[in-house]
Amino acid sequence: MATTDRRLHAPVWPLVAVGGGLAVLCAVGLTLPVLRPAFGLPDPGLAVRAGLPAIRALAEIAAVLTVGALLAAAFLVPEGDRRPALDLGARCAGWWAVLAATMVPLTAADALDRTLFTTLDPAVLLPAVSRLPVALAWLVVAHAAALVWLGVKLAYPARALFALAVVGSTPIALAGHSSAGGSHDLAGDSLMLHITAASVWIGGLVAVLVIAGLRRDYAATAVRRFSALALGCWLVVAASGVLNAWLRLSPAQLFTSRYGVLVLAKAAALVVLGAFGYWQRRRAVPALDDGRAGVLLRLGGCEVLVMLATVGIAVGLGRTPAPAAADARVSPIEVLVGYPVPDPPSLARLVTDWRPDLVFLVVAILAAMWGVRRGHGWSWFAGCALLVVATCSGIGRFEPVSLSVHIGQQVLVGLAVPALLLHNRPSPVVRPAFAASAVLAAPLLWYTLGGFDVVAGQHWARAGALAWALVAGLALFARPTRPALLTVAAGYAFVGVSTLLRDDVLGQGFLARLPVPWPHDVVADQHLAGWLLVTTGAALALVAARRSAPAVTESAYALSGSPGRS
Repeated sequence: MATTDRRLHAPVWPLVAVGGGLAVLCAVGLTLPVLRPAFGLPDPGLAVRAGLPAIRALAEIAAVLTVGALLAAAFLVPEGDRRPALDLGARCAGWWAVLAATMVPLTAADALDRTLFTTLDPAVLLPAVSRLPVALAWLVVAHAAALVWLGVKLAYPARALFALAVVGSTPIALAGHSSAGGSHDLAGDSLMLHITAASVWIGGLVAVLVIAGLRRDYAATAVRRFSALALGCWLVVAASGVLNAWLRLSPAQLFTSRYGVLVLAKAAALVVLGAFGYWQRRRAVPALDDGRAGVLLRLGGCEVLVMLATVGIAVGLGRTPAPAAADARVSPIEVLVGYPVPDPPSLARLVTDWRPDLVFLVVAILAAMWGVRRGHGWSWFAGCALLVVATCSGIGRFEPVSLSVHIGQQVLVGLAVPALLLHNRPSPVVRPAFAASAVLAAPLLWYTLGGFDVVAGQHWARAGALAWALVAGLALFARPTRPALLTVAAGYAFVGVSTLLRDDVLGQGFLARLPVPWPHDVVADQHLAGWLLVTTGAALALVAARRSAPAVTESAYALSGSPGRS
């Protein structure tokens, strides 16, 4: 990058530094008065009480900068000019990994009321991390950030790295306050969407300011493209924030509790940022078309300062206990699942008893919008609709308490939805053998090897398993050759038979603690799950048999670009 380039984009980084300082001040200032230990109780020390919110604010800023740099590399700059954005993403990811790793002992020390020095003893730290979900989540984040850094060095695709960075910023949402108590499924999902949208929005704004400061000829196009994305992020942040506050607070508690006042402060900042965005679209973008970047840089600079200060408020909010609700009686099943399940599953309830899965509902909506834009046919929209049904209908509601419903959901999301989405849309990108292995990895791990016993009832595991099933299924049906389909069919049949022959019950530890108010024959339910897997394998074998061998061979040659047989 030329010297002039460095001089032109340099003003952006002092703004980020000032904003980071504001975030740290807000985070520490809002946290210290609340969490001051009472006289006579253990005190982890100022290094933990002040260091934890400060390091967390810096870690979250490093995360959003990583996401923004990779967003620019993947979608906003031409392919030939991606290297600087990727290098910036790698530097930010490196700091993100270090800061997230630092959060692990800080979180453990805070939870154990021990000083940071004594917590660093491996005999204390290692068992604590395994027992503390938040510390474990920060460890996962640190590994994800390190993988992003390594992926840049190994020249992995920018879009894959962007997706990894976005996913890597979400584990904390599934391990904090929102993962406990009633409606924790909705609270966790809404917070995950909140963090994801905020990361893309804040990081993307910094990225377009850098692009505009560099006076690139594609700056106006990049800013217009990001402007549409920013509006969507603002709407998601607003909607998810309102839902999360509604789940935690009564209207009166917005004004009578410290937690409520911080929520109102975040809401006020969001309104201010919305006004900035409006003026960006009305004044800054047209000015940039005329070659005048100053308006965008001034407005965007102020917006970045407000955004980063809001990150500090969010950290303070996360460290502030939510007030107890007036009707805080939560049944044991709501603590485990997040909502009551008063009746057993039946065909009618599977169809009519809906509860939204916010993450996959948003995925389905975005996919449908993409299909409209690209002019996809009926099968694409049928796949989007089936994804909504599989995750938001009674299938999603009863999935945590019934293994057979869980298996049915996995089959729908992992096989039926991808088959519809990619109907008549072959792609040469994915190797069929790799795709088949990815599809079979989850059922073999969960059901044959017993991994389901460890994660049964965990909302984060459910979300991760569904995401894996969907992505692996898309890879399979991007190029559904007969050998790949037969391999998956045989694997499903094997897993089904092994499930039928098990002497123990999968997820027994969770099911034994699940106080459903109706008779629940877990053995019969597991046998039904096994037969579902066997039936799925048979159905896939029939689909593979209907694909004629010559057609499959010629299709494979065509997709690979190799000459076919004469």
